[in-house]
Amino acid sequence: MSFRRFAAAVFALAALVSAPAARAADPRLENPSLGRADAPVTIVEYSSYTCPHCAAFHRDNRPWLIETYVKTGRARLVFSDFPLDGLAMAASLLVHAAPRETAEALSETFFSEQKSWMYAANPRQALTGIAALAGMSPQAVEAALADEALFQGILDKRNDASKTHGIEATPSLTINGKVFAANSPREDLAEAIAAAEALAGVKAKAPSAAKSKKKP
Repeated sequence: MSFRRFAAAVFALAALVSAPAARAADPRLENPSLGRADAPVTIVEYSSYTCPHCAAFHRDNRPWLIETYVKTGRARLVFSDFPLDGLAMAASLLVHAAPRETAEALSETFFSEQKSWMYAANPRQALTGIAALAGMSPQAVEAALADEALFQGILDKRNDASKTHGIEATPSLTINGKVFAANSPREDLAEAIAAAEALAGVKAKAPSAAKSKKKP
């Protein structure tokens, strides 16, 4: 059986399993974030590593959000992976198991190089090669892909996002708890963030999204 089919079969089986009772917190499952912990607006991104629209978000709107809101202290940006298939889950496992200092770069590489590994003849080999750039040995990769506890933890987080916020499609954002399509026009996202700031008691003028948008 190919790795692609194996991953899809394992993911489908796990999706049928009910979430277990609460387990001890695994620090590897902590959502990475950028920006002030006390920022008035919290933006949570839900993305799948095999989703082309998610790769587009990481190329376009995400950098704009970071420059406009995170670096200015207006918002905190949290990443929560939401794997939609077995290959996406495999990438998630590697990111969560990677050394903390290289995990973010590995995550971004999976998005920027999405086509090269997702459509490779041997996706497992392609993932292993990219993970090596983040300091993961072939043995570490194998251990991560076989880590049942980590697998279930990621799946539980995905299921929780679905139940709590109704997340079903990627990429999605929650802006102080309200759900938006991550690839919405920047004007719409700027308006949503300004509304969240107002509710939080912050007096701030929304930036001109049209001027800040880069040409493709």
